[in-house]
Amino acid sequence: MSQYKRPDDWEAPVVLPEAPDLGRILVPFDGSHTAERALAWSVLAAHNNDAEIVVVVAFDPPLTMRGRGAAFIESVQAGLLEEAQTLAEESVLLLRQKGVRARGVVVRGDVARGILQVADDEAVDLIVIGRQGLTHEVGGGVERVRRIMVGGVSEKVSRHAAVPVLVVV
Repeated sequence: MSQYKRPDDWEAPVVLPEAPDLGRILVPFDGSHTAERALAWSVLAAHNNDAEIVVVVAFDPPLTMRGRGAAFIESVQAGLLEEAQTLAEESVLLLRQKGVRARGVVVRGDVARGILQVADDEAVDLIVIGRQGLTHEVGGGVERVRRIMVGGVSEKVSRHAAVPVLVVV
């Protein structure tokens, strides 16, 4: 006898459960190529379900330092916020040109946590996320080692999300 037990319904025929209608789809967007492809997949899903797409641009600004570096860091943070808002506006415009209802949200802080929080706050039915973001496209060797040890944003989101996650390559 095997140490692995089969489920009680092992011999039953395969069943295709009803998939819920998608009312709202969340797409984390950082401007990377995989995020662009995630937008394209979200358009397909939105058209098939008459769903709204919520684009979230999340960024983790550098910490404010005391003394000489504080003014520089504050200007960097302001620039990152402005860039995030522009990115959200551009992606929403692209989606609307494809005939999809869309709006953007900008989140400041831990990226994966921010995405998951927006998913909860917006009561989304699906998250469509690129497998590797902008950090992979422009990041160096140290960043690659960190992702191997800790995991990337898409891995964290797919692991902790309360809704289905479609990871796009």
